[in-house]
Amino acid sequence: MKKGFLAQQSEQAGQKNRRLFSGLLILYVVIIAAVGFVVKDSVDLSDYTTVKVLVSVAVLSVVMLASVIFGLVRSSRVAADGSRSLILLFPEEKKAVAERIDREAAEGKILVDEYIDAFPEGKKPHGERVILLPSYLLLLNGMGAITVVPREKIYWVCPQTGRKGSSFIVRLMIFNEKKTLYMEGADVGHLQSVADKLYQYIPNVFREYDLDTISYDMDKLFDKNREEFIRIWEEEKKRIGLSGGKRNV
Repeated sequence: MKKGFLAQQSEQAGQKNRRLFSGLLILYVVIIAAVGFVVKDSVDLSDYTTVKVLVSVAVLSVVMLASVIFGLVRSSRVAADGSRSLILLFPEEKKAVAERIDREAAEGKILVDEYIDAFPEGKKPHGERVILLPSYLLLLNGMGAITVVPREKIYWVCPQTGRKGSSFIVRLMIFNEKKTLYMEGADVGHLQSVADKLYQYIPNVFREYDLDTISYDMDKLFDKNREEFIRIWEEEKKRIGLSGGKRNV
């Protein structure tokens, strides 16, 4: 029986994470063995300070080992329907959401499927990814987690180029009824092209404004005065000819 879309994504992420944590476990063992070999003849256990340092290192080492083993075990557990990977922002039944996502993907209704970063020809894409379905916008973090945003809950999506002193080069902002979500990239042109593809299905309500200015203005307004943001958003929808009660076309 062919696996559903989410189960495939979960399995692929699990394989990637297992390789990552297996590598970390091997690296951990090698480092511990090397350090032990180097210091075994030079450690003075009669010195209180030395013993204190060794205990601290041992505790930190155990915590690191436990974290790596936990990650390795967790990456080996893949839900049959892939629903465990979903992060829902709104009150919905996870299994029902998973079934709907799988059904729409199986019916070939993936409207947009793009990685946040650009990759040269011949290199396998990886990392964060955005997928748009008729019912949901999916934000994949590249490690298996998938944030699910119902399309009817989205106000606006917008690529925002970082200004001087910013901690990001460019990021995709997803304004929705719950909060603003961010996906950071390194290629401004690529992320703008991703936004253009999303705009075919999620209207760019503020398309007549300068993006570098309006993105920052709306970002601040959304956090400080949500009602005012919605009022302006509604006015812009009417001005460009979108019906008042319909967000997506």
